[in-house]
Amino acid sequence: MILKGLKRNALKKSIEYHIKKRKSQAKEVSGINSLAVLIDASQSVNVLSVLKLANELGVKSDRLKVMGYKEDQKEISDDKDAAYYNDKSFGVNGSVKSNSLNDFIKKEYDVLINFYPESKLELDYVAAASKAKFKVGFSEIDNRINDLVIGVTNQDHNLFISELKKYLKILQII
Repeated sequence: MILKGLKRNALKKSIEYHIKKRKSQAKEVSGINSLAVLIDASQSVNVLSVLKLANELGVKSDRLKVMGYKEDQKEISDDKDAAYYNDKSFGVNGSVKSNSLNDFIKKEYDVLINFYPESKLELDYVAAASKAKFKVGFSEIDNRINDLVIGVTNQDHNLFISELKKYLKILQII
């Protein structure tokens, strides 16, 4: 229990550090060649709808990476459409122990879609630490993490996707 508290405090500090350190690179994005999507796998998110979204944005499936967080899972397994992580992917000091998660964070994507409706430390950490040039998410998440915040309810994923496409067109990203 004490170790879990230490881990949570370390993650909170790391989130603040990454938020303060980050400089938006939204002006550098002139098209979406690579797309990352961060999901809460405990919610009912259909990975196929994410693949459809990527296709609609003109991103090839080999340039799409989906990373999901599974809360309280003893073992995690990746499938062909997504990779997953859990609480055990982080060390006591907040460091990332999972190779696939570390690769996801360090890779520079054009756009990161934070497709999770409620804030969780493990999701917020990955979103804040990501090297993505442009970050998009729901309004219920810490607004300092995302460059574009879409204010729709977390139940209406289709509205989120349509609003996302509309604003990416306005910003001349797609």
